[in-house]
Amino acid sequence: MTSRHRGIRRVFSAVVWGLAVFSSLSLCARGDDQAPATASKLAEIEDEAKLFTPKVVEDLLPRLEKASRESAIPAKIETIGSLDGKTIEEASLNKVMRDGREGVYILLAKSERKIEVRVSRRFKGAFHEGAQRSIRDAFVSGLHKGDPDLGLRQGIDAIVGVLDTVPKAAHEPVKLNGAAPSEAAKAATSSLIVRDQVRLTLAGARRIIEGAEKKAAELGLKVNIAVVDDGGHLLSFERMDGARPASGYTANTKAVTAATFRQETGPLPKGAPAPDLLLNVSLQNAATASGGKLTTLYGGIPVVVDKQVIGGVGVGGGTGEQDAAVAKAGVESFLQELKPKEELKPKESDVKPEKLSEK
Repeated sequence: MTSRHRGIRRVFSAVVWGLAVFSSLSLCARGDDQAPATASKLAEIEDEAKLFTPKVVEDLLPRLEKASRESAIPAKIETIGSLDGKTIEEASLNKVMRDGREGVYILLAKSERKIEVRVSRRFKGAFHEGAQRSIRDAFVSGLHKGDPDLGLRQGIDAIVGVLDTVPKAAHEPVKLNGAAPSEAAKAATSSLIVRDQVRLTLAGARRIIEGAEKKAAELGLKVNIAVVDDGGHLLSFERMDGARPASGYTANTKAVTAATFRQETGPLPKGAPAPDLLLNVSLQNAATASGGKLTTLYGGIPVVVDKQVIGGVGVGGGTGEQDAAVAKAGVESFLQELKPKEELKPKESDVKPEKLSEK
């Protein structure tokens, strides 16, 4: 067998669940006709396909309920026997629309060996693409080993890991007439509004540019600097005297990528000894073809305040490393200015008393 064939087999095995997984499912299924009743106000595990051991579901559900309750983000895991000719995307969308449910929803189809992770729009800030991918991989890892219960455990671990990063006050429901709302009211109101969000202002964007421009001057660079909000919309832009006009577009694309992908820009995959040139070019071409903006060049930095990505800054005009350093300097100067003055003052214990001169 050639190395190419072996590579294809590994990729195929990582995408689909092995048949051995489902041949072992009968050992895990309940003997009665009904799936275990596991519904709750904010979290559900509905195992129609009987993939999981009921005792494991019973043990894991309280942890999922607790994380959903504290973050006020609903979570549901559902299994079905078959897609009945639909795609996994169609089936999951139909179920979400039918139930009118928001939050994170995971659907597993037994016969077709498919999984879909779906997140309602208002919660995609917490469940970004990387988080959704990690949840999907957690489920598939256990299923691929022939252990659905392990897949469920790992999947819930991944979901809870994301929910635990959401500020508890961010989705706090409104209290009516001073009374504490019921669990049902919490579930209904928490998905209607998002509280206590941080927004980047024009003044903040200009402060980032000032800090970045100062760093560029120190390095002897003439660069373009763009600052966007969390949705990738331009807030402020500056081209230093003598900077290349062509790098203006590059700077803006870096800022948009950093803000909307919630991470620094750079070659993919991150952490690899060498970038995958085909992957990087393909991603950029796909973004261009769809009218989007994406770059794998260095020089885009997200702006993060209170664990929320509130914008992005992109720099173009130097080398990739220089652009990244200038962008980081702009963000750091902005964050430094946000610190309360009390934090910037030296502690009394750090102030040494002056010696009195002898007369």
